[in-house]
Amino acid sequence: MKHLSTYLLVLCLFAGSTRAGTPACPAESQQDRRARSLYEEALVQEATGNLGAAREMYQRLVKEHPGSPAACWGAARLERMARGQGFVNKEGRAQFIIGTTSFGAWTGFAIANIAALGDSEFSFDETKAIIWGSIGGAAAGLVPAIVFSSDLSMSTGRATMINFGWTWGAWHGLAFATIPDGDLNAQGMMGLALGLSALGWGGTFALTHYLDVADGDAALISSAAVWATWITAATGALVSEDFFSDEKLYLSMLLAGGDAGLAAAALFSGKLDMSAGRVGLINLGGSLGALLGFGITFLAEPDSYRVGVGLTLGLSLAGLGLTTFLTRNYDEPAPASSGLALVEHTREGWVISAPVPRLLPLRNQGRTSLGLAVPLLGGSF
Repeated sequence: MKHLSTYLLVLCLFAGSTRAGTPACPAESQQDRRARSLYEEALVQEATGNLGAAREMYQRLVKEHPGSPAACWGAARLERMARGQGFVNKEGRAQFIIGTTSFGAWTGFAIANIAALGDSEFSFDETKAIIWGSIGGAAAGLVPAIVFSSDLSMSTGRATMINFGWTWGAWHGLAFATIPDGDLNAQGMMGLALGLSALGWGGTFALTHYLDVADGDAALISSAAVWATWITAATGALVSEDFFSDEKLYLSMLLAGGDAGLAAAALFSGKLDMSAGRVGLINLGGSLGALLGFGITFLAEPDSYRVGVGLTLGLSLAGLGLTTFLTRNYDEPAPASSGLALVEHTREGWVISAPVPRLLPLRNQGRTSLGLAVPLLGGSF
């Protein structure tokens, strides 16, 4: 009994010393909660590529909440950003650099052409000037894009829209220069295309600074404009054989059709909620359908070109529709599979998985050997 009492006393002392040695965590103050909230918001800005806003928030955190744990973390993030080790949306920045370099090359090409188009014919020196103008323009776009893009809020969706903006503007400029009855001269045509492409680049750059465009939405908008232009052109050719004989008519129709597709995609992209990967697969399906239609037309050599246009249009639409249907679950989380069979039936439906081969003992005429089993069908029904 004495030993039992001593044991209980030691046990109680040990428990008491354990509680005394583990102080309770201090309650988080209201100021610390505000500091932590600001730090988390700055982290989100940094992770999404908005480094300028993130740096400003970290600096405000250190200034307004000195001595707090969040201020210490913010100071550490500022040091990492100063060393170039901050979070960067590398894909968006890469697309922006590529697009800005291409825009610079186009600008140099256009300016050199405007300067050289005063003569009726190109000379060899003027041709060299155009080439060097394109190279110089590319360099003028590349260097600033690399230097200044590290502090830009540049998501992949924003970069996609900026690149699409200047190319769509250039297309409109070339079309607008051809539509008037008294066509502009070559210098005026190139100047209008350059001006509208610059407007497209600057406009989308400014607009996407205030509007958050998701990657999938940007891919859908830019793709829909191109497909709508193609569908308008093919439909016009089917309706009238003389559709392309009147530049004013068909260019106006192409611009209207493409812009209508762009506007519709911009309105409904948020409701469709597609990823950029799914949009790319749908574009691939439509392109393969159009390629198949063109190939069949080339081999069959129909009497009327409208037959080939109709076949190409129909197969491209079929490709778009088929891949849209087949990828309907592309953005959904993949259903879990056990990996016991190649084709499994789960609660979410049929899935394809990679079965794990299993070794099984086999008996043949009294002899034992090893066999490899790969189940093909499994699941719960």
